[in-house]
Parts: sequence; C-alpha cells; structure tokens
Amino acid sequence: MGPEKVNVAVADAGPLIHLNEIGCFSLLRIFETLHIPDAVWSETVGQARVSQADVLGLGNIQQHSLPQEEIAQFIQKNNLGDLHTGERECLYLCQRVGVPILLTDDLAVRKAAKRLKLTPVGSLGIVVRAYQLGHISLTDAERHIADLYDVSTLFVTRAIVELAIEQLHRRAKQG
Repeated sequence: MGPEKVNVAVADAGPLIHLNEIGCFSLLRIFETLHIPDAVWSETVGQARVSQADVLGLGNIQQHSLPQEEIAQFIQKNNLGDLHTGERECLYLCQRVGVPILLTDDLAVRKAAKRLKLTPVGSLGIVVRAYQLGHISLTDAERHIADLYDVSTLFVTRAIVELAIEQLHRRAKQG
C-alpha cells in the first residue's frame, strides 16, 4: 500500500505560492481533489507565481468559475468584505461544494473559516500532513518547514516553526 491521500480541499493562493517557492508544490498531491476558484487561479497562474503546467501536472485540480452575484450575497451575509477576492471565493466555494478544508496562510481568512465551521490548513500544516501520510521523510519535512521560514515569502514566526517541528516529532514517536 502506497502513501495515503486526504480527501478534498479548496486552495487559496498562499499555500500554492509558498510551497512552489520552496520546490514542494508536489506535496499538494496528498489531496485527491484540490478545488481552485478563478480568482486564486488569476492570482497564482495568471501572475506567473506558479506555472500552469505545475498546477495541472498535479492531476487533482478542479478549477471553478463562480457566480459573482451569489458570492456578493455570501460576502454580505457573512461579513467578509474585508477579505480579498480570492479569499472570499475560496470561502464561498467551500460552502458551495461542501468541502470542509481550506488551504490558507492568511490569519484573517483562517478566522473567517473557523467562524464558518471550516478547517483552515496552512503551508506548514500541509508539510506535516504529507509527513504523517507517508509522502515525505521526517528529515525532508523538517527541511521543508525550515525553508518555509527561511526561503519562502510566508510570514511565520520562528516560534510557530518550532511548534510545527515539535508536532512532527510527536507524530514520529506515535508511529
């Protein structure tokens, strides 16, 4: 039996960009299906921050064009006017397709996701999950987490990086 996958997620731009910056874009294959709204596609592929070939090469991508009038109602109903377009589309898409996991590194979006009963998972969490599912070794996971801090444009504190590494080691001991 090979490495396991987790079911589905909706992806905001942050994790796509940050994992790409450290050469770990393929970790997104842990998801059987990864939903990407058009606004996030524009922010990543459209601005050449992630190559279209890499995104499509994952083999698990579903791109979505969403009805703007419904998104506007969703934004107003849930008081999401302070978020960017891609972030709002991600939250709406989670609700629309019934996906409980939102990949995002943005703190405001994480708070909004929790308010909407969604589970936010950031770039660090994706690395931890990839290790937990057997896709990468402990050594690689530690290196990827360090690279997210040292190499990528992800804003994360050293304390959070150390907590993520501690979580890796706890999982390693649990077997």
